[in-house]
Amino acid sequence: MKNVSLLKYDQQLHYEWSSHVLEETEDYVLLYARPGRTLQHHTRNACYTYDSYSLECFMRHEGFTLQLDLEQDGTMRGYSNIGLPPKITDEEIHFVDLDVDLIAREPGEWQLVDEEEFDINQVRYGYPDALVEQVWHTVAEVKRRIEHQQFPFDGSLERRLIELAQRETPHFR
Repeated sequence: MKNVSLLKYDQQLHYEWSSHVLEETEDYVLLYARPGRTLQHHTRNACYTYDSYSLECFMRHEGFTLQLDLEQDGTMRGYSNIGLPPKITDEEIHFVDLDVDLIAREPGEWQLVDEEEFDINQVRYGYPDALVEQVWHTVAEVKRRIEHQQFPFDGSLERRLIELAQRETPHFR
């Protein structure tokens, strides 16, 4: 089990949750959560409970994540946070979220979102020019990986999440 904390650039806690460690390599940490996981959203002062199966891939040396949510009706959603490479310990993952995200509501159809939030926070937190450049470089890298179907956007994690859900809930499609 690892606790995950997403932070804003000023190190304020944005949101946090816990998930089971499925796999750890030199390149990534893969977490799995069953339906019923909770997420404490500190920025909104709210707690959410999710009814989906979830895989979260934290790249150890890259400034992006991939989260896949498999809903009870079989719908798969993807979400990629752009940020700083995470700090990972035996118990925790800390990831600085730099606002822009790529989301896929339909398989293979990714869309860049939250650019306005990035622009606002760039001023609010005083993002250095090098950081702004790094964010857009990371966005381009994620898009390239999606286009060329490279890990973690190669479909392997989607298949793995479906297998996990089917193993736990045999009637799951």
